Amino acid sequence: MPTAATRIGTMISNGLLPALLVCLLVMPAGLTGCQTTQKTASSKAASDMRQDERVLQQLENEYAIGPRKARSFGYRIGWQAPQGNKNLLKIFPQGDSVFTLSDENLLHRLTADSGTRIWTATAGTPGDNILGINYIPGINRVYVLRDGSIMTLDSGNGILALDKTDTPIQKLQWLANTAAVVLGDNLIYGARAGELVWHTYEIGFAFKAYKIGEHVNMKPLVTGDTVIGVASTGEIVAIDGRKLTKIWRQRVLDRVMAEPGVNDNALYVASMDQYLRAFSLVNGNILWRALTESPLRDSPTPLGSNVYQQIPGYGLACYEALPVNRFDGLRKWITPEITGSVVTTRGNNLITWDEEARQLGIISASTGTVEMIMNLDSVEMLITDKMEEGRIYTLDDRGRLDCLIPLAN
Repeated sequence: MPTAATRIGTMISNGLLPALLVCLLVMPAGLTGCQTTQKTASSKAASDMRQDERVLQQLENEYAIGPRKARSFGYRIGWQAPQGNKNLLKIFPQGDSVFTLSDENLLHRLTADSGTRIWTATAGTPGDNILGINYIPGINRVYVLRDGSIMTLDSGNGILALDKTDTPIQKLQWLANTAAVVLGDNLIYGARAGELVWHTYEIGFAFKAYKIGEHVNMKPLVTGDTVIGVASTGEIVAIDGRKLTKIWRQRVLDRVMAEPGVNDNALYVASMDQYLRAFSLVNGNILWRALTESPLRDSPTPLGSNVYQQIPGYGLACYEALPVNRFDGLRKWITPEITGSVVTTRGNNLITWDEEARQLGIISASTGTVEMIMNLDSVEMLITDKMEEGRIYTLDDRGRLDCLIPLAN
């Protein structure tokens, strides 16, 4: 067996004896050295944990949706814009960029990956009505649609640019009333007098206007080569976007207050007459219509084999997108706790947002089971860049623009 001298010699060689002597010298009466060392280590660990918790809490307070909250539903903090702006009115995620517009019509271009500001440009006088931004990387242009004109900017530096026109400001023959979509070399927008207008952006020429109703206030939809316009009074028109000929025309019984949804097979329209309707994209025939409990003011969201519709006062409902032999539609579930509309998906869950209540919801796409409800009182604006696995952009009441990115699977 090792002797005491042998054990002490081993402790000296390992450098443990001096530490033990110090421990004994400062040890309070009634405590052994081992107990004191354990207590000191435990206190330090507890202090470190408190410090870590304070740092984490500071991070949570720094963002509208902090790192821990974001991770709880499958996201991470991507970036926060370096300079906040409480006066932002609109956010336009487009491709590799995010454009923001202030109430003074200052347009900022940020990188989507880091939030770094590339340039700032004046998009108009404070009184100008900016309806939309169309970024076309292939020709290095940003087109700013105002109600009476289109401003052309160089996407690299934000300065005024000329295309095949002699001016960077293209006057509109038909006053715009909606944002525009891009098809080929045309910007297509809704006009105040009820037309859809094809405007060839590089030469500044209105190529075609197609009357669809008395008033158009919803941005057109493009699916393939088909352009769909909806008048607020209920007229729906599908137009061949290349040939500019009518494919079909329909009308619902009451006003349409929200943009329709579309997939490869059908157009989904929610109306104030309380019906959610599905129209065939091929010929406009009604595939099904479901009578709901109240007038519909929110856009339907088709995703996969389902379409989701917020029914005011009743909650988020899920319908089968293409039910077999069910002209009245097939409702799968309704979740009263969710008062917002679907803004994107994450894995097998839907992410919803209620702007008025400032409430984010996470629910199962298949069953409607609520996974989480998050009250975000500081969030003034929340948008996503796409309907499936999209990035989330939030603007809080401090003027901070945050980007949340889906976690890698």
